[in-house]
This record gives sequence, structure tokens and C-alpha cells, in this order.
Amino acid sequence: MRKILTLSLVAALVAVAALPAVAADKAPEPKKITNVQSVTATITAIDAAKRLITLKGPKGESLTFEASQEVKRFNELKVGDEVTIKYTESLVARIAKPGEMSSAGVTGGRHEGKPGGAVKSETTIVVTLMNIDMETPSVTFKTADGDVISRHVKDKKNLEGFKVGDKVALTYSESLAIDVATPAKK
Repeated sequence: MRKILTLSLVAALVAVAALPAVAADKAPEPKKITNVQSVTATITAIDAAKRLITLKGPKGESLTFEASQEVKRFNELKVGDEVTIKYTESLVARIAKPGEMSSAGVTGGRHEGKPGGAVKSETTIVVTLMNIDMETPSVTFKTADGDVISRHVKDKKNLEGFKVGDKVALTYSESLAIDVATPAKK
């Protein structure tokens, strides 16, 4: 009986001693950096035969571009329509799942009602951390293809919790949304 009690006590002490080590190995929370830019411009000219649209920006600058055949509802655009363009990009760093591989994809669609649409692309690469420099701050990683890349990190808090040897999934996404609206008559 005494031997069983001693073994139980030893097992309990080993389990308690292991708790801080398990907690220290907890994966860091995913880190996300996002940049959003938005601009609204007014259509000042349309050349339907050449599929050219001229936009006037908020500071008075003009830009003419060609709408490809993929712009399905080109004929619904009118001079005076307001076009809002929103560009978003983000980067998420997180510990990779076991066996996770790199991936990429693109999605898109059109809105109901007025012309407009959105497209989003997302690419995930799995890298191995080779070096973390908290002073600079910077990180060096190795891709699955064997390329070694070093990058400066703006905020060293984004490096906290990661360690050399970690497999990290880096997901870069960008999206572009275009909305067209006819302003109310004054």
C-alpha cells in the first residue's frame, strides 16, 4: 500500500512539475497586420467604343483606363456616377498545423443592382523560422523551396511567442472592391 501511495505521489509531482513547461510551449496567438485604402472618384467621360473610362479623384486628378471585356455591365456606367474603390491587404502569421502545405486561391463576384464587384486572392506559405532578432527587429525564415529570406518587422510584438525552428503559416491576402453609385440629384 505504501509503495502505491509513493508511486502516486511521485506521479502527481511529475505532473505538477510538467505544467509550467506545457504552458510555456503554448502556441502564440496568430498575428495580423492589415492595411486598407479607399478612394471615391467621379466618372467624367466614357468612350464606349474603346471601353475607356475617365475618373476624377478627390484632389482633382484624372485617370483614364480601359475596362476589359470581363467588365460585364460596362454599358450601365454613366458620366457622373461615383466609383468607390477599396483595396485591402493583410498578412497573418500563425503556427502551422502539422502537415500543412502552401496554398493559393482567387475568388470574385459581382454585386446585385449597380455595376461593381470584388475580387480576393489569398496565398499561404509555410516557412521555418531560422532566426529571430528582437533588437532590429527582424526575422529570417526558410521556404519549402529552400529559399532563405530575411525581413524587417515594424512591431517587435509581432515576433513574441515565436521561436527558432517553428513552422509558421504566413497568409497574405488582398482584395479589391468596386462600388458604383449614382449620386442623388440636388
